[in-house]
Amino acid sequence: MSKSKLLPTSAPKPIPPEFMEKFKKHGWRRVEQIWGKSTVLAWRKAIGAKRMAAERKRFLKEDAAR
Repeated sequence: MSKSKLLPTSAPKPIPPEFMEKFKKHGWRRVEQIWGKSTVLAWRKAIGAKRMAAERKRFLKEDAAR
């Protein structure tokens, strides 16, 4: 029998409305400090890492133009 990783039995926490705003302003490390790395990774999977990165890049570009 092979050993496998145990899957979590609980559903991930719902994504709070302010999560993306905090992420766009402060980045990965800050949201990990606020909500925890495993929670943020679950939300990143739900939202999509590429989408999140693109929104942060757009925010930083607009912020630099101000």
